[in-house]
Amino acid sequence: MIKNIDELAKFVKGGAEVLQKAMSSDEEMSLEFVDGRFVTDEDLEGLKEKVKTEAKTEGQTIGYDFAMKDLKKDFGLEIEGKDREKIAKAVKEKIMADAKIEPSKKINELESSISNLREKYETDKNQWEAETGKYKNKLKDISIMSELQKNTPETKGLKPNQFAVLARSEFDFDFDDNGGLVAKKNGEVLKDKMERPLPVKDILTDFATQNGWYGSEGRGGGNEGGSGKSEFKSMNDVFKYMEENKVDPMSQEGVKLQEEFKNSKD
Repeated sequence: MIKNIDELAKFVKGGAEVLQKAMSSDEEMSLEFVDGRFVTDEDLEGLKEKVKTEAKTEGQTIGYDFAMKDLKKDFGLEIEGKDREKIAKAVKEKIMADAKIEPSKKINELESSISNLREKYETDKNQWEAETGKYKNKLKDISIMSELQKNTPETKGLKPNQFAVLARSEFDFDFDDNGGLVAKKNGEVLKDKMERPLPVKDILTDFATQNGWYGSEGRGGGNEGGSGKSEFKSMNDVFKYMEENKVDPMSQEGVKLQEEFKNSKD
């Protein structure tokens, strides 16, 4: 009796049942074996090593092919084939050729970067100066209006800020080197006989007097409630009209309204 008949049956078509039947039969029988080749453990191990070696060689070949392809691509080489010596020579020649033009290229890139930085600096500087200029002019304008209102004489029918606007339509005002407010006409500082700047307060008082606004009674100040152009009886009416109709006193329309009223009273 065979103990490991199942192991033997693995190689017979039909398995253990067919093998057992053949062994028990008194008649001569032929067994059919499964397709394949029978190898020893030693042969199997050798086959495994062979496959591993071939796979490694194939992997190295594929890796070499990709490496040569990437090398040609990186250096911009147009060379057919995968010959290492040929590719290495071409790479060396490319490096030597680039070394001759690289310094000049780097200088050009550096000069371009410096130029771009200079342009950006100038743009940012001009923008900053423009914004700073706007702020300074606004601050200066507020300071001038404040000083004018401080020096506004007593007027009838006009508020200090209204009178200041009228004064600025007649004179230019600026600060001298000592920070004092001065009045100008045609770009020249108004001066007395001693070539000293006229006090702004005196100029404003004369301006109010000439236009009939100075003192306790202003000219034409009876009715200040008018809101139409034909009903202006005082300069205060003019300003009320501009305020109600959102007209900037310093705009072309605002200045025109003030001038028309002044001319109508002359």
